[in-house]
Amino acid sequence: MDTSAILNTLLGASSIQGISQAANSNSDTVKKVLSAAVPMLLQGVSQQASNSSTAQSITQALSDHAKEDTSNIASFLKGVDLSDGAKIISHLLGKNAASDIAKKAGTTSANAKSILSAAAPLFMSLLGQQTSGTSASALGNLVSSALGNVNVASLIGGLLGGGSNSSSNSSGSSAAGNLLGGLMGLLK
Repeated sequence: MDTSAILNTLLGASSIQGISQAANSNSDTVKKVLSAAVPMLLQGVSQQASNSSTAQSITQALSDHAKEDTSNIASFLKGVDLSDGAKIISHLLGKNAASDIAKKAGTTSANAKSILSAAAPLFMSLLGQQTSGTSASALGNLVSSALGNVNVASLIGGLLGGGSNSSSNSSGSSAAGNLLGGLMGLLK
């Protein structure tokens, strides 16, 4: 599983722009929210996959989302199902996650929830495509193992490369710092 590819796509300029439009938010806020949420989303999938009572359902959800066409991110995000995204966030992060992430990102809970709801189906689709054909019993080990092999430098480079002016670079640095801190927390 190529976690870096998933996260680079999710945190890339096209995704940030599309999520911004779907969530009616600005790009800087989207970067901050996703930087705080992405490590939590990966950990949520890992926990769901490692739990015998939820492993089959997360595997099925990933399989279902893997069938979605993400070859054109902008097009995918124009038709994103926000209610499906809200359900995904609730399953992976719990009901109060948007509030916690909003505090870290410096935005409102409603704005964070909207951003997360727009991003979650894309996250699940990208992850599902990477784990296609993986059994429920192997998924937890696969995601946990991938978390230990994340190329943090590549992810930060992807975040910082997302903007073309100095103002996005400074917010990218903050977002990259949040992502680095979150990923380091996952890696112990």
